[in-house]
Amino acid sequence: MKLLSATFDNFRNIKHFSFEFDERMNILFGKNAQGKTNVIEGIYLFAGGKSFRRAKDSDMRMFGSEFTMLSAEYSSGGRDCKMALRYRDTNRRDMYLNGARVPKLADFIGNFRAVLFCPAHLSIVQAEPSVRRAFIDGAISQFLPMYLETIIEYQKVLEQRNALLRSYENNPEGFDLLYDVLSEKLAKDCGYITAVRAEYLKKLFGFANDLLSDMSDGGETLSYEYNTSISALGGLSDAKENEKAYLSLIDKYREKEKIVGTSLIGAHRDDFEIFLSSRAAKTFASQGQQRSIALALKLAEGELSKLECGEYPVFLLDDVLSELDRDRKNYVLSRLSGRQVIITSCDENDFKGIDCGKKIYVENGAYTYV
Repeated sequence: MKLLSATFDNFRNIKHFSFEFDERMNILFGKNAQGKTNVIEGIYLFAGGKSFRRAKDSDMRMFGSEFTMLSAEYSSGGRDCKMALRYRDTNRRDMYLNGARVPKLADFIGNFRAVLFCPAHLSIVQAEPSVRRAFIDGAISQFLPMYLETIIEYQKVLEQRNALLRSYENNPEGFDLLYDVLSEKLAKDCGYITAVRAEYLKKLFGFANDLLSDMSDGGETLSYEYNTSISALGGLSDAKENEKAYLSLIDKYREKEKIVGTSLIGAHRDDFEIFLSSRAAKTFASQGQQRSIALALKLAEGELSKLECGEYPVFLLDDVLSELDRDRKNYVLSRLSGRQVIITSCDENDFKGIDCGKKIYVENGAYTYV
């Protein structure tokens, strides 16, 4: 998969610019707060469907403008395709694929695939469980539309169920019937989500362990433990069996959930603990080792994307080189050789001796090829 071009109109501080990308390394460089990350953010919208900076749609529209328009042309499987996004001042978003409007996000995501690596990912070992869930959910959603649809449905069911639990004391009549209906929906979605996550983590850490071993000259190994509400009840790879286990556990927690007023069981509480050479990385790994783990996981995400889809995704690296020592920096650049990379940096010297396709100097929302 290769990104051929992208056009931005009224996006952040970019009034209008059309980018053309090389199939190798593409570097955007310049001082901080000039608009480099805006380009990465705009491109990632086509892969992830939302801002990795947790921005609202309205935050991405240039101040004073009535709309934002982004388009991207890319090649995949020998075929050229085009996607477009339009954000209106009514907070409405329109999505297009090859000129046709796409009504569902699950049908939009997965056409263009990208691996994003930003400074926030360097703290994945120490981050909150929600960050690790978002990491694997975003990756899986790009090649498995049914998974994304289930995640969206699950969030709606969870919100309804939590609202019901909060209202129990004031409205106990009819509670049990609706509770059972929502619990059955929740358990079914959880069963599938858990099964997919379990399979993905197994493959992801297989690649990541090999990468970390290579990075450390065989001195370190990487493993994980997937923690779910039903982990103690057996295997996690069978969605139907998972569903039964969730239903059984939810029934046991019925009275407690009424008291606390929230859902205590479900995929929204999943996490995975990372181990470095059989020791908890969160506790025992140094900062440098934790960054090596993050590198291994993001590179492994790219390898797994290729395994599932037959071609590498586009790699988007936002200002991560400045956070790495020289050895890790060189390792990342060497591992990405032969793949399309779009990378931002404050220092052009980071890429001395690297075969670069295109360099773009960024200053106050203006972009100049050099």
